[in-house]
Amino acid sequence: MKKQPGNKQLFGLGVGLGLFFSTIPSGFAVQPAPVGANARVEWSRVVENPFDGKIVYDKHFTNDFAFVTSWSKSGIRATYTQYRSELVGYRTIWRTTTYHDRHGRKRYRRYAEDEPIYRRYTIDSSPSALQLAINGQIFTYEGGAVSPELAAALASAPPTNMPIRIIWRDGRTQDMEIGRGTVNAWKIIYQDHMTGSSSR
Repeated sequence: MKKQPGNKQLFGLGVGLGLFFSTIPSGFAVQPAPVGANARVEWSRVVENPFDGKIVYDKHFTNDFAFVTSWSKSGIRATYTQYRSELVGYRTIWRTTTYHDRHGRKRYRRYAEDEPIYRRYTIDSSPSALQLAINGQIFTYEGGAVSPELAAALASAPPTNMPIRIIWRDGRTQDMEIGRGTVNAWKIIYQDHMTGSSSR
């Protein structure tokens, strides 16, 4: 799990005040992660899942987004969550300030101030494919069970943060990072494929 600093941005979309909504587009190749960014799971540690067996969850996030992935022999899953907000209006709040009159006496004055009101929401999406650069080779994952070649590469990855490239359906790409703890966990999950690897 890795956090980077980010700046909050405002975007426009009308939804209920103070509520968070998630929409997931259909037709993607890489399946959504089985856990959300706020899930109470052990991040970057191997755990047992009744559906996938040994699995590790990773989260890379800022104030503006969260990129959650899960890694098991049955597949790699990923969800990119955008945190957005829209300015919908203002409410009046009253504040008090102090000042001194011409005789030096302390006085108090109340004044009205407009405070912004925001609607907040999330948008979830999953990529068409994922690319990893491991030991000088490029591996592309497009869904389904992890191939023996990719599994061998994951198991032999150097113990450091790993760059990963998201490929969207419209051809756009976006570079992210998988945390060192998750990379180390790959050795346990994919250890049956430690010998030999080739690009895919």
